[in-house]
Amino acid sequence: MGDRSVSTLPGEAPRSVFARLFGSRRKGAQGPRVAVKSSRFQLPPLAAPVPQADPGRRFEQLFEASGEALMLCRGDGVMLACNAAAAQLYGEVPASLVGRRFDEIVVHASGAGGGATHPVPVPGEVTLQRTSGRTLRVKVRVTTLQHRDAPQHLLHLQEVTDHQFYAAHLHQLTNVDSLTGLPNRAMFRDRLNQAMARASRTGLPLALMFIDLDRFKVVNDSLGHEVGDQLLVHVAQQLTECLRRVDSVSRCDSGDPMTLSRLGGDEFTVIAEAVGSAEQAALVAQRVLDALGAPFVVGDEEIVMGASIGVSMYPTDDVDLDSLIRHADMAMYRSKSLGRGMFTFFSDDLNEAVSTRLSLEGSLRRAVEREEFQLHYQPKVDLSSGKVTGVEALLRWHCPTKGMVRPDRFIAVLEDTGLILPVGAWVIRAACADMARWDRSGLPPIRMAVNMSARQFRHQHLCALIEDTLRENEIDPARLEIELTESLLMEDNEASRNMFANFARIGVRLAIDDFGTGHSSLAYLKRFNIDTLKLDRSFVSELPDDQDDVAIASAVIAMGHSMGIRIVAEGVETERQADFLRQLGCDEMQGYLLSRPLPAADLSDWLQEYRRDPQSRIVGRAATLRMPLLDLEE
Repeated sequence: MGDRSVSTLPGEAPRSVFARLFGSRRKGAQGPRVAVKSSRFQLPPLAAPVPQADPGRRFEQLFEASGEALMLCRGDGVMLACNAAAAQLYGEVPASLVGRRFDEIVVHASGAGGGATHPVPVPGEVTLQRTSGRTLRVKVRVTTLQHRDAPQHLLHLQEVTDHQFYAAHLHQLTNVDSLTGLPNRAMFRDRLNQAMARASRTGLPLALMFIDLDRFKVVNDSLGHEVGDQLLVHVAQQLTECLRRVDSVSRCDSGDPMTLSRLGGDEFTVIAEAVGSAEQAALVAQRVLDALGAPFVVGDEEIVMGASIGVSMYPTDDVDLDSLIRHADMAMYRSKSLGRGMFTFFSDDLNEAVSTRLSLEGSLRRAVEREEFQLHYQPKVDLSSGKVTGVEALLRWHCPTKGMVRPDRFIAVLEDTGLILPVGAWVIRAACADMARWDRSGLPPIRMAVNMSARQFRHQHLCALIEDTLRENEIDPARLEIELTESLLMEDNEASRNMFANFARIGVRLAIDDFGTGHSSLAYLKRFNIDTLKLDRSFVSELPDDQDDVAIASAVIAMGHSMGIRIVAEGVETERQADFLRQLGCDEMQGYLLSRPLPAADLSDWLQEYRRDPQSRIVGRAATLRMPLLDLEE
């Protein structure tokens, strides 16, 4: 068959491959059905009508005459036949290729095969190794022929010229995210523009969703960027599978109702076309949240990655493309501010709230530059001996236009914007400087408690800052107490373990603030050598009348003492509360019964007054507190 364009396996009669595939069609007989997914052949012009013939023979004639390079493979990739155009690509005759596996002549593959060669050909681009040694880039399309015995594959091969290759490569670089393979920001904007035009034409609304992963920076900082990249790829795969499952909520005429993109970092977007209503958009958003709630295991770590989603609707929101994007972004930040792990729709009220938030952010940035922050200090006393044991440093902001701003209005904003890092560093330096100033004034040494935010705790230079500050002010590290939240204990990874080890090396004390309101774990309390637990004010305010609070306070105090941990009750405001806590064995208290938080100068006067006149040591309502006289002397 050297002069023929169709070859067969050794021992087969000519045309038997096609005859066996299609069968003979006798009058009145039904041959096997063949399902062809796609095909494209170039037929030569016919001078006269083609008479009825054997289907196998007709297919062979088409195969031979096609100007397109064609190959027929078995399910395992063994080539059954190839035409002259296909053999020419290899620089060989057809007979030399029949019987060989397709992957034997492929040196590289990309596309649906994921970058590796496969015995069974897959759509994509391959590099062929010719007999001469020259390589050739070829685009492969695959048509599957369902035969009664086993499926066979018809391969359509097309040489990729340098111009085509570089044009495709440039398109890939310009429009596709290199890490996840998803559309990037440029393609996202183009797809959104097209989707908005379709929504305007059909009247069927679309939903734009902004997806921002929760706590992704924690993963990056603690486990490294390589793990972070693996997580992003995992998220892209989860979202892709999830959106395939929810395509049924859309009635889009574009053929691609869900467009998933990655804008960069941990930000993803979904364009959900023709969703019909906000309720259906909410269904999609909830399924996305559910999909991202599945744990991701990398090495010995199990990561549960939630997300916050913002949704804007078009043409419900009659805006342009940039405004629609901005609205979804605003809604996403509202989801984060409400506690993360949820979705929020844009509204006019939200627009007003976001404008207020942006104004607050601007004011806080100026406050850092203009040094508008202050520290106030609230004393703590030993309930048994009456000695003042220390103070807690509390951040205050005196805005020139707004006056004194409540901490609950700006602390979260500092954390979200990253301003907590410079402000937190200032707090540590200012608190230690005030402590050194009190020492020089002759006051007995007391402990200083400083609250540490999650973002500060993860900062790589935190320990160096603490060490340098203590050294500069000649302060014993044991007099500095770092107050952490319970959630930080739960971040049991290498970075957090190293941070706790560094705290132990420096010699600072550790306290858990608002204990009982988060995810408590006795194992973590023991592992990280916690010195103090602060009983949250929510469990103190109703003492001794609320029996649930009595049970919680009793349990926390007993548990802490059994582990050698001191207990400090926060928010003590009445004599009854103080008496009851002392009876339970609570070690220390702080609250308005003793003193409100005071500026540094006022606290110094308050402490000096204690020394001069023991009878006036407790001011205000605390003057009648039934406890031993407070004593500052060590």
